[in-house]
Amino acid sequence: MLREEQLAAWRTEYADRMTARAALQEQFSIERESAIERIRQHADTVQQKLSKIKEEPLPVTAVAKPEPIKLAEPEHEVHEQVAAVKDDYNRPAADLFDQPENTDLIFIDPEELEHQKQAVQDTLDNFAVDATVWDAVVGPRVTQLRLKPGLGVRVEAISSLSSNLALALAAESIRIQAPIPGKPYVGLEIPNGNSAPLNLGLLLRSRDWQETSAAIPLMLGMELGGSLCIADLNAAPHMLIAGATGSGKSVCMNTILMCLLSKFSPDELELILIDPKRVEFGAYEKLPHLVRPVITEAKLVVPALQWTVREMEERYKTMAKIGARNIAGYNAKMDELGMKRMPYLVVIIDELADIMLTTGADVETALARIAQLSRAVGIHTIIATQRPSVNVITGMIKANFPTRVAFKVSSQIDSRTILDGRGAEALRGKGDMLFSPPGIGTLKRVQGPWVDDAEIARVVEHCAEQREQHFKTSITDLAPCDSDEAYALQDAEASDELLDQAIEIILRDQRASTSYIQRCLRIGYNRAANLIEEMERRGIVGPQIGSTPREILIDSY
Repeated sequence: MLREEQLAAWRTEYADRMTARAALQEQFSIERESAIERIRQHADTVQQKLSKIKEEPLPVTAVAKPEPIKLAEPEHEVHEQVAAVKDDYNRPAADLFDQPENTDLIFIDPEELEHQKQAVQDTLDNFAVDATVWDAVVGPRVTQLRLKPGLGVRVEAISSLSSNLALALAAESIRIQAPIPGKPYVGLEIPNGNSAPLNLGLLLRSRDWQETSAAIPLMLGMELGGSLCIADLNAAPHMLIAGATGSGKSVCMNTILMCLLSKFSPDELELILIDPKRVEFGAYEKLPHLVRPVITEAKLVVPALQWTVREMEERYKTMAKIGARNIAGYNAKMDELGMKRMPYLVVIIDELADIMLTTGADVETALARIAQLSRAVGIHTIIATQRPSVNVITGMIKANFPTRVAFKVSSQIDSRTILDGRGAEALRGKGDMLFSPPGIGTLKRVQGPWVDDAEIARVVEHCAEQREQHFKTSITDLAPCDSDEAYALQDAEASDELLDQAIEIILRDQRASTSYIQRCLRIGYNRAANLIEEMERRGIVGPQIGSTPREILIDSY
């Protein structure tokens, strides 16, 4: 009897649930029709924006005659107040970049989008999660479905279904943003099956770029929804870029350089390029913006950064003489007096990992000091690495580089190293990035533009025709720093008295070990190890073989 009553109760409950589900499906169909109409209106708006970009006229440029070169002084250059000269430098125009033939880009087919929305809704219903696929925001390579949870539904219940949603959509990877900052939705980012490449020339022809108010604008790409992402390096003020091989990191560096060259003349911007791989910045050897040739040797990196520190201190002294607090105030006073403005200085390091392996501590200290103090004097740094480990991106570097760009990485650990959170491991590569602006605390999904070698060559050639290179001898004449081993030998040879005492101890006690020398002389372990290595080099003790003690090769000294 009890069993029959229980079965009847189950049947009643099942019928009630089916009735509720039918009501939900009817409500979903109504909301789906309204969402389709919003998507069509959004697509028409995007096409209208792209058509306006195509119709904008291109600026006409003329080639000016190069100015004579002024020889630099052998000491560190002092920023003297000299009269300003007429700027006849013609910046690279947008017509130096390729114009795409088709600007009517269709990022995703409406029928495919509708199929994705239905698959997501069915998955949520199957796992009894009360949430509705509200609408969609279409981007160049990713579409964000915005899910609206019901009352009492935890956002963790949706984010825990990431694997099931990826299975239902047959997607390589998806990213869930729970919740979307500032909005009552959970974002589900799905790869587009029909990705459209972005051309840098198309973005540089846009009205947003031409009318930007940023002091040092950088075109990073296009966000979800079609809006352009333009960062201000002056507000950054330093940028960290990381990503695995083939993720688009090098293309992003070239894009940043193209943006700087298209906005600033050599009198307004100076560059220091550091390229340990010797291939990334080779195309920029002729730039008149360089204060010295491209640095390709790791031993020259530390002297170059130390020169940057001295340049920063010299700029502070110059600004203090006229009572200016920052470079903007200094240049404003120079404009009033008709004097030459102080240029920005941007230091770009392509591969930080190789440099940290050779001169890690010195580079880290110099970068930290530059990052902490150089913003007010117009010195900015951009560093990139393809190995985002804690040994490369240390805590000191992360604390002083608030603006970060993360491309696709191999694991969540690497993503947390860059962004202090996960998400970069789910990117698609080839320019797909997460951008963390300074002071906001939220991540932006951005698709970076593409620039090819022919476009770079045309822009560099145009800049080289305008001006001849004017290197500063205070940085070009810097001597390379020695390696750590050379420093160790120099310290051991300089401490003759300490070396003699160590030799007397091992001959007297017949014990040649680093720890024993450390205890007897009451010195640090590194100093004692240097003494033992120097005695081995001079043939006083033998090499270390396994765990056996070193052999003492002489009887007297």
